[in-house]
Amino acid sequence: MRSQTLSVAGVHGVSIVYDVHRPESGAVGVVIISHGLGEHAGRYRHVAQRLTDLGYVVVAPDHAGHGRSGGRRLGVTDFRDFTSDLHTVIEQTDRGDGPTFLIGHSMGGAIALDYALEHPGVLDGLVLSGAALVPGDDLPGFMVRLAPVIGRLVPRLPATALPASAVSRDPNVVAAYEADPLVWHGKIPAGLGGALISTMATFPDRLPSLTTPTLALHGGGDRLANPEGTRMVGRLAGGDVTVKIYDGLAHEIFNEPEHDAVLRDVTEWIAAHRPEGRTPPD
Repeated sequence: MRSQTLSVAGVHGVSIVYDVHRPESGAVGVVIISHGLGEHAGRYRHVAQRLTDLGYVVVAPDHAGHGRSGGRRLGVTDFRDFTSDLHTVIEQTDRGDGPTFLIGHSMGGAIALDYALEHPGVLDGLVLSGAALVPGDDLPGFMVRLAPVIGRLVPRLPATALPASAVSRDPNVVAAYEADPLVWHGKIPAGLGGALISTMATFPDRLPSLTTPTLALHGGGDRLANPEGTRMVGRLAGGDVTVKIYDGLAHEIFNEPEHDAVLRDVTEWIAAHRPEGRTPPD
């Protein structure tokens, strides 16, 4: 694949850096990748390679306050900023007359779902990977209720850290994650945590209006994002929805030992949901 790095001004003038990966021959569509909390788009290069091999242009931004993008590290306190920045990147992308798919992982899954709900008709398909759509079972109810308030009052208060060991069952993935200088290894600020929980609270009422075909995938052994959020999508979302829970897999299903099978499920679903027209190369 052929890659280039671009940037665009996001909300509040923050520079949003994004990669564009192109297939060697003519493109048949576009796939956007929305990464998770504390990480960056470069961790999805292997996913981009799989998709460009099938003829898709892959566009992968670093969210504000993440990776190479500008802004205070994990300093976003209004979740709509992420969705607005994503929309700006999509609007900047030459999508031609092919389909557009959006893949969102973890917090990026919440961003992707929020985007699909706010911009119906833009996407031809939505793929959610270990999406963070409901609070964890280990978070007491009173903390769920208080988190948005605390986030507004003391947004920079360090709240909790993500244990690297829960990212994947592959020790090499965990080691690379821990050594990656573009990954945030500190605690999540209360402002961002509260903003995410506030957005989570909106999904049950909004999901019935989802019209974008959706594939919702989750590791059954995920300790970072509650699989119940993915099951909720299956129960409440309108339209064409497929849910698959992979028994025993950890949070980053694209980085698990079984990632080939997971990526095959994704690419086969995308192929099955392409509108009539150009087809990927053999």
